[in-house]
Amino acid sequence: MTGHKQILEEISKTRNVFNELNDFFLKADEDIANDPDDPREGIGRFPGLDRLMFLIPCVINRLGEDISKSEEVEDAAPITEGLQAIKEGVNSVLAYYLQDDVVVALNLLNNALSNIDNLSNKKLQSNIRFLSDIARIAPDFHILLDMLEGFLESKRTRPNEPETDESWSPERWLCYYREQARLEEPLMAMVDTEGLSEASLEKGMKQMIEESEQMDKRMEKHFFSHKLMKNRDAAFDTEHPERFLDLLNIPDIKDEDDDDYEVRAIDLHYEEEEEEPEPWASSLPELQDWNKSVSESSFDDSELLRQDFEDDPVYRLLKPFTHNALECLKHDYLNRVKESGSEENRMRSPLEHYLVILALKPQVRISSCGVLTESVGHEAPRKGVYMFTMECLDRIAEAIEIFSLEHLYHLAAEARNIKKQIEEILI
Repeated sequence: MTGHKQILEEISKTRNVFNELNDFFLKADEDIANDPDDPREGIGRFPGLDRLMFLIPCVINRLGEDISKSEEVEDAAPITEGLQAIKEGVNSVLAYYLQDDVVVALNLLNNALSNIDNLSNKKLQSNIRFLSDIARIAPDFHILLDMLEGFLESKRTRPNEPETDESWSPERWLCYYREQARLEEPLMAMVDTEGLSEASLEKGMKQMIEESEQMDKRMEKHFFSHKLMKNRDAAFDTEHPERFLDLLNIPDIKDEDDDDYEVRAIDLHYEEEEEEPEPWASSLPELQDWNKSVSESSFDDSELLRQDFEDDPVYRLLKPFTHNALECLKHDYLNRVKESGSEENRMRSPLEHYLVILALKPQVRISSCGVLTESVGHEAPRKGVYMFTMECLDRIAEAIEIFSLEHLYHLAAEARNIKKQIEEILI
């Protein structure tokens, strides 16, 4: 088979895969427009992918044009490999949307980008722009990869969430909150697996530090990805995607205040002074009525947001206890640093970390369980949180007693007292 024929066949296969993805978006948009109750509520294209939907057809068309002007292609392999990489990248997106499979999508996309990277040192005939074109679109595949990796990490640290119409019992919600805590907190997971001991706390702490370092790396990667998107967005024009491909380089867009800014408190309420309304606007009765109702309203949405959980009876019990526990642990930490005289001793001990997590985790769950309670239409999620809170209080008391922290025995007693009060609330 000649080089021309190989390339043309691969172009046809790549175009067919891309058309499958494009048809999926068109069909989804049409279905959603015709059905107001469609649960998808519109399908957005991810950053990176939104630009690829314009650039991939452009890359394929330019390759076809360049090939048609060449009598023969000296080496068709890099071109067919590049087309296969584009096809694999598009298939990764289809795997995500059609199969809801992030792992398969990531594997396909990683393989596609690896193949594109391998082509970076190869050269084609001077009149064929294909390799420079796929090098230009590769960063958008990287942006998409970064997002999919974020999805996978989020899925790893979250248990399967219940459907809103599923009638879970409080006990089942308790299991859900337990699993959520284990996935989020290596210390709790290690203690659950191996029991409470110095060894298990040390191992959990080590794992926690490793995961924290990985998170820092992911955040650094997200920051780079965001900067990449900003620069590429500024240089891209949907009306003329070919101009984007022809740029010698992508300009680095820098905000004026990137390196020179100050943090200051601001008042988020609107200023009392208002601009004078335009005469024509003031003449509209509907607008006058609306302005009057707005000016007379004293609604403060911040109060509404707080009252959902701060008025919760268990939250009110926990708040002073958590404050006292953190103050005691902070005092211990500062004393230890002072006694050691070492500047290197900056980290809390594994036991202190464990107690801090147990003190804070219930408050976090209570602050968010209102949404779940409203979604399912009954109190089981809230009762499950209360039961989870009781377990955390038990763990705090148990840890203080097992490790003979005599100066914290008052916290152990207070934890058990609050647990009894929660039991009465649950009755």
